Amino acid sequence: MTDIQIKSRKKRLVNEFQKKLNVIREKHTPFHTIEIEISVLPFQEHKLSRIGEHLRVIRNTVLGQLIKNYDQMIRTKAHKRMMKRYLAVTNKMKSAEKEEVDLLRSEKAIISKQFEELRKAHNVTFDFARNYGAKLRNTKYTLPDSVTVWSACEMAWDSVEGLIYRGSKKPYFYKKDKFMTFQGKQAERCIMLKKNKKDGSFFVSHQGMSFPLIVKPNDLFIEETLSNIVFYMENGDEVDKGNVERHICGRPIQSTFRIRNNRIIRRMIRGKIRHFLQVVLEGNPVLKRKEDGTFRHGLGRGRLGGDIGTQSVAIVSKNKAMLKNLAERSANTFAYESKIVALQRKLQRSRRAMNPDYYHEDGRIKKGKREWVYSKRYLKLKSRLRDLHRKAAESRKYAHNEEVNHLRSLGDEIIIETMNIKSLQKKAKEATKNEKTGKWNRRKRFGKSIARRSPGYFISQLKHRFTRTGGIVREVNTMSFKASQYDHVIDGTNKKQLSQRWHTLPCGTRIQRDLYSAFLLYCSAKDWQRVNNELCQLFFTDFYRLHDRCIQTIKNNRQVVLNSGIKY
Repeated sequence: MTDIQIKSRKKRLVNEFQKKLNVIREKHTPFHTIEIEISVLPFQEHKLSRIGEHLRVIRNTVLGQLIKNYDQMIRTKAHKRMMKRYLAVTNKMKSAEKEEVDLLRSEKAIISKQFEELRKAHNVTFDFARNYGAKLRNTKYTLPDSVTVWSACEMAWDSVEGLIYRGSKKPYFYKKDKFMTFQGKQAERCIMLKKNKKDGSFFVSHQGMSFPLIVKPNDLFIEETLSNIVFYMENGDEVDKGNVERHICGRPIQSTFRIRNNRIIRRMIRGKIRHFLQVVLEGNPVLKRKEDGTFRHGLGRGRLGGDIGTQSVAIVSKNKAMLKNLAERSANTFAYESKIVALQRKLQRSRRAMNPDYYHEDGRIKKGKREWVYSKRYLKLKSRLRDLHRKAAESRKYAHNEEVNHLRSLGDEIIIETMNIKSLQKKAKEATKNEKTGKWNRRKRFGKSIARRSPGYFISQLKHRFTRTGGIVREVNTMSFKASQYDHVIDGTNKKQLSQRWHTLPCGTRIQRDLYSAFLLYCSAKDWQRVNNELCQLFFTDFYRLHDRCIQTIKNNRQVVLNSGIKY
């Protein structure tokens, strides 16, 4: 072979290897994010604030122009005809036969292509957003670099995509005191994590500034993660080659800890601005350890049944029954909530006292835009309220993560009901009357409960944790399963009101409703559509013993489990 043939063959092999590696990274490699605080000097903080303000204005300006273009597009007759045709084809596909479905799909694809052309004609595209943001950077807002401006334009375009495809409502515009995220697109550009060769410390480089990482002493998780990052930096080619070989042989991919991109975020904590680095890494995170080096969270085996409500969760396994509030770590959980309510009332009184002309005699706010006047005490209380909300949010997050890790230590398969949290937040569309009393029923649903307990985040973390560690989360259909209405003794349903928190069996035995639902989910059939009555009969005696023990523990500890019906 000639030298030219050898070079072309090597180039072809390199290209094939890179293609396989890209497929592995995009489709078969998970990623996770770690967050580390960075040290920022006063002059650096001033520069970052100015850069963030320019990014905020660019993002808002691009978003405003995209919305104007979008509004112009949806007013056209072509768009209205297109949407009418698209909805008609979509409705036909639901009841069409197999032969007609292919024709309808091709017609749907044609309509989608025409819609893309319409968007291009009215400048409702990401290319327009990117070019418009670059123009703003080149002419007026010159402090940010091109990569962070690109990311800000991506954020603006994501909001418009929500309007077009996801049914979102009015997009959010960043206010002046809102912090923007500085995000890089690659690890080697814009925001770079580097290692100091002299002392081995890590720092972040951005626009000629260096920000040292603040690593807490004895933080084994961060130390182990950073050592894995350094290992990939030094041996990246060998690690990638090994993963390609593992993928070809059908073996699982190893975590590489390759940096995908970095972000710098700013937070107001106790009245001070603090800066953090978020590093997006390929692969699963390292397992957390205790100070003695042992793993903090175990991985159990077995089935769990979980009834997740808006404020509480009930879990039943072979050896345990548990009922507790969501997002409750300690007494501070309720303390934060009571303080937030008291501060909100105090702020409302202050606002009324400073702006008496903006209210009617009955207390309602007069319509129309006004310039509100706020006192210095009001602004201090507002800052304090913001910090309380932050603490409550962090407490909810940690409580959910701790509970999910605890459940994973009990078993590797959990069965829950499907829940649409968004629909539970919204008020009822129509006002109805109570047939017995003749009074109007309240349209209020579970908005405040969901805000305080965040069941949606708990479910998402449950799925993420179980799936990442080899477990399974199975969701049963609420309408077909009917866990809250089923009675295993009569092998049928017995409808109950939501206020009825105890289920009474035909023999007179009383069982807490949520724990009973979790028991029925534990006894699911293999099709996950109904209850396995034979399994219920076999396991009920052991469950009832665990149930009584759980209820007695709650009473002895004088715990307040919301909406449980347990009194002491």
